[in-house]
Amino acid sequence: MSFPIPVAFRGALALALAACVACSRVEQAAPGGSAPAKPVRIVATSATAVDIVAALVEPGRIAGFPVQALEYSSLHAEPPQFAAIAKFEAYLAEPVLALRPDLVVIDPWQAPETSARLREAGVSVLALPEVRGLEDAYAALRAVAQAVGEPERAERLQGELEKRCEGLRERAAKRSGAREPLRALCYSNFGGAGSTAGSGTTVHAMFELVGLRNLTAERGTVGHTAATFEDLLALDPDLIVTSQPLKMGEGSSGDRGGASGKLLRTEPMLAGLRAVREDRIVALPAWLFASGSHELVTGAEKLESEVEALLARLEGEAHK
Repeated sequence: MSFPIPVAFRGALALALAACVACSRVEQAAPGGSAPAKPVRIVATSATAVDIVAALVEPGRIAGFPVQALEYSSLHAEPPQFAAIAKFEAYLAEPVLALRPDLVVIDPWQAPETSARLREAGVSVLALPEVRGLEDAYAALRAVAQAVGEPERAERLQGELEKRCEGLRERAAKRSGAREPLRALCYSNFGGAGSTAGSGTTVHAMFELVGLRNLTAERGTVGHTAATFEDLLALDPDLIVTSQPLKMGEGSSGDRGGASGKLLRTEPMLAGLRAVREDRIVALPAWLFASGSHELVTGAEKLESEVEALLARLEGEAHK
């Protein structure tokens, strides 16, 4: 399926991606299969691709995107100008080719057999680099912009993002001058094994922008890793960040009904955690918690808002 993979499964994906080389390129399907200077039937096959393509081209140039993007991308609010665009369930050759694309933008881990079939059919395929942080996000923006003939738009957007990041860092520095940075970690648990994220992840990039200490990264962990109840108790963070319940309800494919937050608040073994005792659990919308694009900046801004509200509450409680 072509949508952001929940944190619990990313560790395995990271190992597979380590063998991926030259992912950020346009792969030509066959002689004569190159995309035009400004392709007009672009198919974005993942939420990350949707975030980037939708930011760079007009809706009329998008031929299709996965239905899962309505949960996990910037289109989660279903803007009316995108309503008429065709949607498909999975990254398979037949439904993608039916859209008559002149450019297909994919994530590097998506089904290689589908990509091969598209190339055989003469379709240009742009494989994005994995986005682990801001510089990767900017690189992905520039790669797509080059492929769709919109480098000026990417340059303007990157400039805007850099200004927003500068503001985030300035406000984080101001908060750290007034009090010690919060010791934080992210946590996902969908009823099985729990997981968290260290350095080299978009979650870590958001934490850095907001001025949070990522306890998982401080243990030397790179990428996504398992997190047992014992790990949580040993770290005892000031703040735990989870994924917010999805609008589509308990049957949605992500953090089903806010499963991670519910588990933290109801599991007897975790009742002693400071974050649980003092209700220091904040949730990001699923499309931002799992962001693999430049929208991680929006995720950082949302996280900052949640942190500010938490700090204001704690300060108010301290003065009672």
